[in-house]
Amino acid sequence: MARSNIYRMRIAFSDCDPAEIVFFANYFKWFDTASREFFTACGVPSWRDTKAQRGIIGTPLVDVQGKFMNSATYGEDIEIESSVETWNNKSFVMRHVARRGDTVLCEGREVRVFAIQDPENPLRIKAVPIPEDIRAACE
Repeated sequence: MARSNIYRMRIAFSDCDPAEIVFFANYFKWFDTASREFFTACGVPSWRDTKAQRGIIGTPLVDVQGKFMNSATYGEDIEIESSVETWNNKSFVMRHVARRGDTVLCEGREVRVFAIQDPENPLRIKAVPIPEDIRAACE
């Protein structure tokens, strides 16, 4: 079974649209936060530290999908369970499930890469092979 992490939060009024339901884009923001929280729980240093030590600036998205199943509103406590579904050479697939109790609100899937600044063009980034030690810590 894949290692997972739970990120807990309370939905704020500002997270909702005029109908008082969570604005869909906030799930992607929360999944991004839950992704970093997963790596923190696995013992991976901050991206600031990995940049200083290895040149790795983080794990940017290259693809994202969401399936919205139930609505939520402000004041509700939710959990986002995150895990790595698949490890490839330079990319990996993260799965997120947002729940309010036993009710699944949204399922998300992200394809991410480990990246450095492109040495040939510092205005761009470049995917690099996934560091084995980070992968091992997260499995």
